[in-house]
Amino acid sequence: MPVELAPGYHLENFLSLIRFVREHYTDLLDSRERAYADQFEQLSPQAQSLYVRMILRKGPLFRSDKLRYDDIDDVDAAAAELEAVGLVSTQASSQQLLALLAKTELLVLLPSGGAKLRREALVAEVAAAVDIQKQQLGFRHFRPLGSGRLRRYRLLYFGNLNQDFSEFVLTDMGLQRYESYAIPASARLFTGRASIDFVWQLYQLQDIVMELIERRQTATLVQFCQVLLATVSGTGHALIGRRRDRLLNRVARHLERCDQAISALELYAVSQSPPARERRARLLNSSGQTEAALVLCREIIAAPIDQQELAFATSFGQRLSKSLPQCQRITITALDYNRRQLTLSRGAVGVEEAVRAFFETAGARCFYVENSLIPSLFGLAFWDIIFAPVAGAFVNPFQRGPLDLLSPGFSQARAPAIAARLRELEQPGELERRVLQILVDKAGVANYFVHWRQLSPDLVKLALARIPQSHCLLLFRRLLFDIKNNRSGFPDLILFPVAGSYELIEVKGPGDQLQDSQKRWIRVFGESDIPFSVANVRWSEL
Repeated sequence: MPVELAPGYHLENFLSLIRFVREHYTDLLDSRERAYADQFEQLSPQAQSLYVRMILRKGPLFRSDKLRYDDIDDVDAAAAELEAVGLVSTQASSQQLLALLAKTELLVLLPSGGAKLRREALVAEVAAAVDIQKQQLGFRHFRPLGSGRLRRYRLLYFGNLNQDFSEFVLTDMGLQRYESYAIPASARLFTGRASIDFVWQLYQLQDIVMELIERRQTATLVQFCQVLLATVSGTGHALIGRRRDRLLNRVARHLERCDQAISALELYAVSQSPPARERRARLLNSSGQTEAALVLCREIIAAPIDQQELAFATSFGQRLSKSLPQCQRITITALDYNRRQLTLSRGAVGVEEAVRAFFETAGARCFYVENSLIPSLFGLAFWDIIFAPVAGAFVNPFQRGPLDLLSPGFSQARAPAIAARLRELEQPGELERRVLQILVDKAGVANYFVHWRQLSPDLVKLALARIPQSHCLLLFRRLLFDIKNNRSGFPDLILFPVAGSYELIEVKGPGDQLQDSQKRWIRVFGESDIPFSVANVRWSEL
């Protein structure tokens, strides 16, 4: 049954956003941005409702006869109120007006014919035949103003322009519950007006770059790189710096594909975030600078930023160093693991479910967990640390975790608390106690790590009883080293044999191969004596 939203939810959500921003960032807003909120607050509820309904919908123009709502008695009066304070305009181009008309309305404006024309051709015919600005259309048209200022408010509220008011709706419908974490003014993401303007500039640069890429204007993009390098000097929180790096890496990667290696190298050299060093090493090698590429690989191995970068530098460096004496080579230990060969009857279920059912038929307990169980146990055990009020980590009430969660900065900013928690969890029974308590206290609350739909109390209790505490802590430490890349690659199944203990099982059907993320975890399992096997399945011919 569809969930019915409360009347006026759209206006309440809009007011919540602008009031939150005024409360947390009033000292960083300019006069026009403050006036935007002040003017809106002074409007009548009906004018406010009309404005919100228009500004949050795709425009740019709206017809008065299509704006019919129970909470607005007089659309024209509400629009006039908005126009008086500069939040609505009644000006429109001919093309915008024509876009408002249905095909039947367009045909009325033609002296004859046109019924068989496609809409685009029909609009062109009408535009050539009549002056739409002088026509009596039977409705008024309105264009909401202030979208740029509202985007600024969204940027300050969400910390990005990717999220929007749909976040409010999910909460209003009861489809998502968020943690009640603190958002103190002292921990703001934007610490000054310069940091706001810098992020705004990054979005503008991104729009320019994407347009150049879409139009395949490579020569112009190469020239624009100098503008990019001159203007992305970075300011404020480290998260803002990583946003800059993403833009640099994106442009550089495109230039690589367009055989503009020199320009790509310039951008990668400025970026401080992966995969900049990986791409530099590849470009150096492909341009004949193999020795420089190998030096860079050794630098990465000595101080890797994340797991994926380390894996690249090891494998790529091994290949580059093959011609060197044995003592100077970069080496990789062979991948070694237990293998199970299973022949099963093909049914309607997938291969993972077929293997799970096979083990349960033999009397064991077996669950499909993949990337849900270990991250969930981690999320429950470190819940309070994940939602701690670190500077710039939380900027609005709709976050499943801090903004720096997938960056190296997450562990760095919380190092003392993480170290203390790991020591606590080494105490007998402490992991089980903490996880089971949080499992009850936070049931259903959004947490980036916790997969509530796959997390039954039965599975959690069995896992905590069978998996040695030392194994859990080892997996947690590796997850903490690089959350972004280590959050995936976990085995498909966890098996709890009748005799006790546990085993992680990766399932591979005919022709399926291990992924890089899975291989990285398998090395950890082998080095740490964590029970693991790969179940290779072939289907029975019977």
